[in-house]
Amino acid sequence: MKITNVKQFNTKQPVKVLDCFVDSGYVKAEHGSLPDVDNDFESSRRQDVKEYVERRYNHDGKQRVFSAGTFTTLKAKAVIKDVARTMRISPSLVNYLTAIFEDDKADYTDIFKLAATNRKVAKFVHDYPQLFENIRTLMFQPRSSSVHASALLVTPDEMDGEDVECFDFVPIKKIDDVLVSENSGYDLDELGLLKNDCLATKELSKLHQTFDLVNEHYHANLTMEGVVESDLADARSYELLRQGYTQNVFQLSSRGMTKFLVEMQPSTIHDLIAANALFRPATLENGSTEAYVDRKKGLVAPTYLWGTYNALKDTFGLITYQEQVAQIAREVGGFSLGEGVKLVKFISKKKTEKIQAMRDKFLKGAKQNGCPIEDAIEIWQQIEACGSYLFNKSHATAYAVTSYIGAFLKAQYPTAFYTVALEWADDKELIPIMSEMEACSVAKVVAPDINKSALNFYTDYETNEIFWSLSRIKMIGAKAVDWIINERNKNGEFTSIVNFIERVFKYKLKKYQYWDDPDNEDEVQRCPVNARHVLNLILAGCFDKIEHAYSVVERYAIVEKAAECLGFEIKQKDFPEDLRGKHYFWSQQQIKVSGLGAIDYKRIYDNSAIKDQIRGRASYSSLKDTLSDDKDGRKVAVAATIVEIEEKKFTSKKTGEQETFCKLTLQQNNDMGELVIWPEEYRNARGLLQGAKNKLILCMALCRYSEYIGHNNLQMTRNNLIEII
Repeated sequence: MKITNVKQFNTKQPVKVLDCFVDSGYVKAEHGSLPDVDNDFESSRRQDVKEYVERRYNHDGKQRVFSAGTFTTLKAKAVIKDVARTMRISPSLVNYLTAIFEDDKADYTDIFKLAATNRKVAKFVHDYPQLFENIRTLMFQPRSSSVHASALLVTPDEMDGEDVECFDFVPIKKIDDVLVSENSGYDLDELGLLKNDCLATKELSKLHQTFDLVNEHYHANLTMEGVVESDLADARSYELLRQGYTQNVFQLSSRGMTKFLVEMQPSTIHDLIAANALFRPATLENGSTEAYVDRKKGLVAPTYLWGTYNALKDTFGLITYQEQVAQIAREVGGFSLGEGVKLVKFISKKKTEKIQAMRDKFLKGAKQNGCPIEDAIEIWQQIEACGSYLFNKSHATAYAVTSYIGAFLKAQYPTAFYTVALEWADDKELIPIMSEMEACSVAKVVAPDINKSALNFYTDYETNEIFWSLSRIKMIGAKAVDWIINERNKNGEFTSIVNFIERVFKYKLKKYQYWDDPDNEDEVQRCPVNARHVLNLILAGCFDKIEHAYSVVERYAIVEKAAECLGFEIKQKDFPEDLRGKHYFWSQQQIKVSGLGAIDYKRIYDNSAIKDQIRGRASYSSLKDTLSDDKDGRKVAVAATIVEIEEKKFTSKKTGEQETFCKLTLQQNNDMGELVIWPEEYRNARGLLQGAKNKLILCMALCRYSEYIGHNNLQMTRNNLIEII
């Protein structure tokens, strides 16, 4: 069971809730254990939940609440290293051998299977047979105990008419003043106790913050409950997902999931539920995701074996959820609901003997219900094949509803949605978010303004402008931002760079030697802003408006004013005379100090020497345009910034030797792309690319569709041209 928390604890209105913790208490039904209850809470409120649970259930001096214990077990690598240490076998040899094991979950038999194909492992086994005899009984035994990260349990108030506490059910120990069971979560399930996972997720905090902004600025009076209780069928929300605009939507924003949604073309909440259940490693590997897409699109007709239609009609004849297995077991095999749940658990835990016993019962029950034996056998084979990786539907539903809420807010209130998304984003997430925002919404990010920007992103909801955060500017910390904002709030907006410096530096204005000249201790205590901060604010564009700088090259004049006011001369090495008039130089400086900036790449290409060499062979294209289908197989000219350089190796099918190629990650403002340079060309270009990170590249390349990334990339082959600026 999965429950997503949508209430605040300080709500004024009482909320009726189901007592998910205890209800009738210690239950032992034929399914053998109670289902887990997962509760997701805002990341900042999990401790409040734990304290609330303890206050509610630890009454009259009775202790009923405790945390589940957990154990780490001795897996293949660990047990070999530990036993080898007692036998005084060389650690370097042991580390070398265990590094060969790719899967640490390998069992005793797997070690000998590896030895059959690897001579080094075989020699090690032959040289130290006693080691492998010793580890046989130790593998997967508990090694150490700890506290489960989220599992809380509450024992019943009474049993058989007697008052009871948690100590009457399981052995309990105290770790750092926290009561913890000696049993693991799985053991507690078998005892019939209800395990509640109180999970903290930042996604709920982000959604809550977005709702607050929506209600404050649009007076929408929206709540999470209101969206959940709607028909969950907002057309614009699904359209964004179908187009692949999934950035910052819970569970849907990864590259693979985005590609899957574009292929699936979701149109209902049921599609999102299926997507959450299907897009997982095991289902991707066995082709279930592709099968679902083909059947949803009508490319393959769904087929239903005897008696399975009711269970599988919503998933096009595919077993997708654990609940469907329990339903089929009941409706086809004559199982009770409890037995169906038990079957799911046996399969997921690979309890072979118990599964085999259930198989005989299933086939017998199916025969009694009139199911043809060949259908019954095939149904059972499908259940066995997929049962170990099926997802719980209630869990997938909770995730899907939360995903829908994010998509709904993005579709209907994009400015508020992206304000929160940018605030929570890591530096590497900013470009994809801004790129998507530009493509699918009216919201836009603008350069920081010294009279509007704040510690976090500041948004003008009338113009849909999101002003870049001052704290995102390099070296500008919270203390410096607070000092600047306090001065602005107290004495009004700044009117010029000189006015800013004279007001912010409250002490008698020090004459600096240069931007990095240190302050003395008294000055730092009085004012956390220094000369380097002033320079970075200028380069980020904070003073463009008040200094009437209509072009980025005019920032040099602002730098000169600041240097004069602070009392030193500008060094030629920092602002070379031949670059002062170049737009791209100042845009690069802005990107370097803030992460935000717009370079006119087309203008750079038009003024380059390489343009004449490419003329007639390829036309200029933006990175965004290279992704279109009609560019596949065509040569293009590109100018972009290199943000990452990776050397990779592969084994040539022709020669059998290892070859080296290079993958460049390119950026054009808010757009990203990939350039692959194959071995022969890379041998020629390698020298040029040494130290080229964060520099400009101008080149001619071929657009090719890549199965790996799901869209076109750029590939450089023989006779292509390249220039680094």
